[in-house]
Amino acid sequence: MSTEEQDIFKDVLPKLMGTIRAATALGAQDVNFYKSVDSNISQQIDKRGMNLLTITNDLLRTASSQSSPVDSVRFGQENISSESSWNPVSNVIDSIFEKIDFNFDQLNKKQTGGEQKQYLEDGNNSISNEQIQRIEKPQLKFKVPVDNSEQEPFRPKITNKVNALQPWESVNKLTNPAPIYEESVEIVDPPYYAHPYEFEIDSQPYPDSILKKAEPIPPQDWSSTTAIWVDTVDGLNEMIEELSKSSEIAVDLEHHDYRSYYGIVCLMQISNRDKDWIIDTLVLRDDLTSLNKVFTDPNIVKVLHGAFMDIIWLQRDLGLYIVSLFDTYHASRQLGFSKFSLQYLLDTFAHFRTSKKYQLADWRIRPLPKPMLAYARSDTHFLLYIFDQLRNKLIDSDKLARVLFDSRQVAKRRFEYTKYRPLSTNLGSKVSCPVMAANPSEPWGSIMYQYNVPSFKRAVVEQLYKWRDLVAREADESVRYIMPNQLLVSLATLESPVDVGKVLNVPSYVSEHVRRNARELAELIDRTLKESEQNDWALVDKWNNSSKAQVEEQNVDVRDVNGLLETLLSNSSALFDGGPLLSDRSSLAIPEVRETRNYTYEFTSQGIKKHDFGKESITLKHKLWQKLCEVDGIRSIAEEELESESGEEHEPSEATESTGASSSNERPKSGQKVLFSKDEDINPDELIALRKTNKNSKRNSNQLVQYNEPSVDYANADKILIDPKKSDKRNKKRSFDPYSRDSAGPKPAKRKKVITGGKTSTYKLKQSRLKNK
Repeated sequence: MSTEEQDIFKDVLPKLMGTIRAATALGAQDVNFYKSVDSNISQQIDKRGMNLLTITNDLLRTASSQSSPVDSVRFGQENISSESSWNPVSNVIDSIFEKIDFNFDQLNKKQTGGEQKQYLEDGNNSISNEQIQRIEKPQLKFKVPVDNSEQEPFRPKITNKVNALQPWESVNKLTNPAPIYEESVEIVDPPYYAHPYEFEIDSQPYPDSILKKAEPIPPQDWSSTTAIWVDTVDGLNEMIEELSKSSEIAVDLEHHDYRSYYGIVCLMQISNRDKDWIIDTLVLRDDLTSLNKVFTDPNIVKVLHGAFMDIIWLQRDLGLYIVSLFDTYHASRQLGFSKFSLQYLLDTFAHFRTSKKYQLADWRIRPLPKPMLAYARSDTHFLLYIFDQLRNKLIDSDKLARVLFDSRQVAKRRFEYTKYRPLSTNLGSKVSCPVMAANPSEPWGSIMYQYNVPSFKRAVVEQLYKWRDLVAREADESVRYIMPNQLLVSLATLESPVDVGKVLNVPSYVSEHVRRNARELAELIDRTLKESEQNDWALVDKWNNSSKAQVEEQNVDVRDVNGLLETLLSNSSALFDGGPLLSDRSSLAIPEVRETRNYTYEFTSQGIKKHDFGKESITLKHKLWQKLCEVDGIRSIAEEELESESGEEHEPSEATESTGASSSNERPKSGQKVLFSKDEDINPDELIALRKTNKNSKRNSNQLVQYNEPSVDYANADKILIDPKKSDKRNKKRSFDPYSRDSAGPKPAKRKKVITGGKTSTYKLKQSRLKNK
């Protein structure tokens, strides 16, 4: 690159980074709210948006390798909210990366002299987004209509068994599984129809050819051969005749699950050593069970890659089962490859590179464009050549038996409806259902966990989940098409009252079914919120009533005990009249009864000794208080003040004069002495207070005396919280530590994702209320 070109592009990256930051900051705001506030801002935003979109479309057309113009991304919120609208952008980006890959590979091969790679031609995809959206649903033309009711367990679509070891009648019956105990819990699985070929898959041996090493057979030339399109019964029968003579065949499927509740198989690719076939499974959906003649033949090895779901789709839609399966995915895992994808195997062993942009293509399109046909053909055209090489490697490493065992387990997998999903682990791993939630009884729980929905919104999420599932079944659409999870969560977080405006103005993209049923959904959400609130208050009332009942029950019990005790006292006066049970030491002593007794008995070894109750109790209390005074240091204020102010004369108190006390020099009695004096010595007008010991009292007395001292200048006073021993280090300059926490700078708070109705909906709701007023 020349110096002038370097000068041109040196400022591009900084400006691009600034643009990305500004766009990210703008995207984090509620742009619609600000557009509704100021019309000038709205016009400026739309103008800038149109300019940016024009630049983006120009870049797409320039970078595209297609001969026809690329579909432009149209302006407007409704045109950029769905993923399909951005398919042209992703296709062009994929093409750019593939060109970069191709150029690097070619350069590398020239330098090293290695084998040149073949590349799948990108071609011209003339199917636009509008054409995809106008595709008529193929389910409407099926001979047997799709049934999503799940009224009974899934029944196999075949009516007889070929290549059978067990007769069809022995397996074509409803099985009621016996109870199973897992962790001491009894589990009873729902009834089901068994896998028709499970016994054959386990019992039939693989052909001897798979157990021996052989020279890999190269595939037919890619550029000089084409695939045979099969969409008639006659063409299907001719293909079956040729496949019956093969010892190995390669199989792959193309599936679509966005515009169907269960999903539909749209295409099947089959290859042997000489030919490739592409079967239109939408047209021949109900005629393909005749392929079981080849698929269940144990002498023909069926090579598939990642057959985990292919096995399910084959039996669910086409009534096909596979015996003698070889899964190249499990072979890749056993051999310890860095990647396990089919693209990696094609690139490594067949030196063929495919395009990624057709992996998620809509395979319902008819007629299929040539690039999509080529992509479908490439999945099986080279697979047998890859199988030969993997088999030899597995035999050398003594891992072939493990791969064949894993392949058998995959072939035994069975499709079942969600309603009849098994609960035990021994059957659950062999069964695939449309909804494989962790908790079958509450499948909406995974949405709450994934999107961090509050628990009090569980009832709303449940109702929306059930509504979505019901509508999807009736319309034979996927739940993602009816209401994406993000939209469901946005609707669930709406606050009461909920109306049509709130439903249509949620921050997420509003699907067509939600828009058409906005009123019904608003009523459903609002009703669920009110019922949930009523249920919450009902639980509170129930809790309060139960608490009151428990308190009343306890009060009744206490009253009953008191009544029984009074009855016992009155009926057993001989025992309790001054008896030891009513002594001061007894825990059953009742104050009202104790005041009427003036004596008590003590049972000793010498006999029964009678004690005067009044004297004895006073003596015991006196000893107890003395002990407390020694332990806790309780003293009266008067006694403490006399000790601290020794030498000063005290005026006799009024209480002393009134009682005829001695001279004024006599020390007054402490609170303790007054408390334990005789009744006639106590002056009821004298104030008695108790305080702590000398240690605490001196500190407290000092604090009390300090109120006359001048106020403290806190601004110039010494810092009492700083250790004076370390004061000399305060003025020392601390050296810089780059690894300290202070040098790291302030850290921002973690941003919490909050799903709200947005400012726009709130602002519009407020405007509507003002207009109504």
